[in-house]
Formats: sequence, structure tokens, C-alpha cells
Amino acid sequence: MTAKTPPPPPPPPELVYPFSDIPIPSGFERNHSKSFVYESGSGTVKVGRLFFSGWGNLNEVISFYQDEMVNKGWSLVNAIKHKTTILNYEKEGWVCTLMTHSTLGKIYIEIQAGPK
Repeated sequence: MTAKTPPPPPPPPELVYPFSDIPIPSGFERNHSKSFVYESGSGTVKVGRLFFSGWGNLNEVISFYQDEMVNKGWSLVNAIKHKTTILNYEKEGWVCTLMTHSTLGKIYIEIQAGPK
């Protein structure tokens, strides 16, 4: 009988992205020190404020969200485009606000999600 190596442990909870239906553009990294997620023990309540940053084109990131959020079942409620672009979505009792802006080519994304 040979001993099998046990599987690696799962990542710590703070490193897991809890909103699988809210996409993140490739190459963007989460700022864990600014991000906050609360999930009840039963999982029925989940609220998050998440911050990401990465390099790219702001218009491409906005287009990414306009396409991918719909693909994930979200409906656009409204959009405000100024220095910061704000996209508000809703889905089956949930709301999600995406705020994006760019500084010197670096793009910053703030995601706020929770129950309606």
C-alpha cells in the first residue's frame, strides 16, 4: 500500500472571489486590504465591496462589463459616464454597482454587490 499525498488545502477565505457571477477582466488583481466581504453562515446573505486594478484601456474594460454582466444574467439599470463610469445592474433580488476610472493608464474597478 502506498501513501497518497493529500490534496492541497483550499485557499484562505479572504483570497476566494465570492461572486462567481460578477466577472473580473483578465490581468486585474484584487486589493485585499481595501476589499470587504460579508457572508452569513447559511450563505443566504452576501455583501461585498471589492477593489481591483490593472493595466489596459478603460473603454475596453467598460465594454467588457457591458457584455459579460448580461452574459451572467444581470440587467443594466442605468449607466453614468463621466470621470468615473458607474454601471448599475440588478439580478433576481441582487444589485451590483461597478465603478471604473483610469489614472495614467492604470484602471481601477470598485464593485459593490448585495441583496436588493
